[in-house]
Parts: sequence; C-alpha cells; structure tokens
Amino acid sequence: MYYPGCSVKDYAKSYEDSAIAVLKLFDVELVELDRWNCCGVVYEYSADAVMQHVAPLRDLVRAQEFMGRVGDNRLITLCSMCYSTLKKVNEIVTSDPEKLDNLSKYMDDEPRYNCGVDVKHVLEIILDDNIIGLKKVGGAVKRDLSKLKVASFYSCSLLRPKGIGIDDPEDPHILSDLISSLGAKPIKFPYEKRCCGSYNVVYDRSMVERTVGEIVRAAGRWGADMIITACPLCHYNLNIVRNKFNIPTIYFTELMAYAMGLDEKLSQETLSIFKSKIGGG
Repeated sequence: MYYPGCSVKDYAKSYEDSAIAVLKLFDVELVELDRWNCCGVVYEYSADAVMQHVAPLRDLVRAQEFMGRVGDNRLITLCSMCYSTLKKVNEIVTSDPEKLDNLSKYMDDEPRYNCGVDVKHVLEIILDDNIIGLKKVGGAVKRDLSKLKVASFYSCSLLRPKGIGIDDPEDPHILSDLISSLGAKPIKFPYEKRCCGSYNVVYDRSMVERTVGEIVRAAGRWGADMIITACPLCHYNLNIVRNKFNIPTIYFTELMAYAMGLDEKLSQETLSIFKSKIGGG
C-alpha cells in the first residue's frame, strides 16, 4: 500500500516518479490508496495534539480498508514528514486504547482502527535484504558514478524521535550506505542532521536562507558535488541557495534512477544537474 501525501503529488512529483520507477525495476509495486487526506503534519506537532491525530488516523483507517485488496499490511510513504506523522500516531493509538477510543468516538462516521497497519518509509523497503537490499541495488547500477561526491541530508523527521526514526539519530549511515552501493563517494559533513528551517520558510524566508546557507556551504567545504534527501521540504529549502553555492539538492531516488539508467523518469533539470557534475554520459 502506498500513501503519497500532498507534496509528492505537487512540487515533489519528481520524487514519486523516480521512486516508482526504481522500485518497479526490482518488481516492487506501490499501490496507491483509493482515498487519502493530508497527514496533518503541521497540526500534529502542536502541543495538545489529541484531536490533531484525526487526520493521520483517518489515513490509517483507509489503509486498513485497503489491506485485503493488496494482501499486505505495510503502508509505504516517501515523504519523511508524512512517515513520521503516520508512524507516531500509529504507535500512540496502538499503545493507548483510551486515546484510540476517544478518537474513534470523534470519528463516528469511520470504521474503528484495529491497529494492524505497519507504516514504513520507502528507504526501509529498499534497504531490506528480503525485499531489495544494497547488493541488488549495486547490481542494477549501469553508470560509473565514482567521480561523483554526494552528501546526505537526513532531516529531522527521518531520524527522530527515537523509536520512530529509521536510523541512529547521532550517527546515521543509511543514505551514505546507499550512495556507496551506487558507486558514488559519500561525503560526511557536520550539518547532515541539522534542521533545514522547516515551515519557517513561509513567514521568515531570510532566516531559512541563512540556515540552509550554512548547511550547503558546509557540504561544499567537505567536497560535495550535490546533496541528497528524502524530505520534500528539505529539498525545497536547500535549493533556495542552490545557485549561490552551485550545490544542488536532489531526491535520493533520483540518484538511484540516474545510476540505473532510468533517464526517462527524470526531469530535464535533474539530467542537466548530472551532466554539469559528471558529464552526463
């Protein structure tokens, strides 16, 4: 089952296109939910978030209804913020029957959620040796990326909070491991876990420009040609200063698609980025 989320159907469409193409190469199909709504990420982070859990819980109910059609209980997300929101609420209602009961009464027009959905980020699927795994990823590479130096930007929601994040929040390595499997050189830099400024860009763009400027400048100092991320908001914010430092940010699935020769699923802008960095052959 596949929950796309709002941004992946809008300004992050290239993320979805490249992810679906890469997964299809390994015979993994994402079946999109019939009905879904915004995960409610902004409101879910508010201090008193009980009623704000309605939006993600409704998506979990949609997945519950869909499970029988696909014969699988895993709900896959691409956006790290959607992943974090859905995963957290799933954990909350599973561990707190009283809260689930209160929410179920509030959602009196919906079936009761039975806590049987397993929320996964697409990176977990790619890295799982029982599904794909890095060995298969490396075996599908068709281009020599050995001269390309790539920094990982993990974002807050992919790593935190503990128990929800999919890697060590202090010393993450999953994106670096993926870069290595594709034949490129992973670049570790001090700001790979730093917040990009998030939704502050809406009301204080100059503050976010300063924040991402420090991040991208640091990636350049450590020798990166480009940055990869799994978060549409990080992608948007980091690219605000792209022209200033000549270090673009792309989705990790775009790097995979390029390495595997899936050019038809990449935008001309993305292809031109690779051409400028490694010749594009």
